Amino acid sequence: MSRIPMGPIKEGVKKYGPKAWGFLKDNRKEITAALDFLGVVDSVKKHREKKEESNKTEGKEHYRKGRYNRYNAKLLYELDSQNRNELFQYMLEIEQFILQIKNEKKEGSSLKKPIHEKRIKNWNDILIQIKDKMSTKDYLEFFKFYNNSDYQSEYFKGFEGLVERLKKLNNSDKYDDLLKYISEITRRDIDQIKKDFTRK
Repeated sequence: MSRIPMGPIKEGVKKYGPKAWGFLKDNRKEITAALDFLGVVDSVKKHREKKEESNKTEGKEHYRKGRYNRYNAKLLYELDSQNRNELFQYMLEIEQFILQIKNEKKEGSSLKKPIHEKRIKNWNDILIQIKDKMSTKDYLEFFKFYNNSDYQSEYFKGFEGLVERLKKLNNSDKYDDLLKYISEITRRDIDQIKKDFTRK
């Protein structure tokens, strides 16, 4: 197979590329109308939808992309019903995905940098929501334990050590240590915690 000489192609792109791009930008409406009239736009849309559907049915969808879609479509709406163990697992999984993308960004070409940056941002947006939900639920559960030492929590299954430490600090005279501990776990402001967790 003979090789195609790239020199003339590069020169042509350098010479006519900016002019062609300018023409496309200036006449965008007319060009899209003509393409729509010829049925090109619809055929491209149908082809893209067909390809996406076949990728899903054949299992070609990238695992990370499938997980991202599942988080957005389902899991984020179920965070209220999750216990701390499940939220923690989600956090670890997302942090691992972000690390994978950062490694791909280091090893990949600079052309894909914006794509990797967008993926990292998208995963970080989900991670923030999960961390905030965990913080809120931790705070609420701590508040329940603080007011009722006999309270039983399904949420803290697997993380009973956090509750035991809270109970110890609650039974001691070190009120400031209790406030610091709650602030450390829930990432809340100590002044707010003082208002909610008042000494009897």
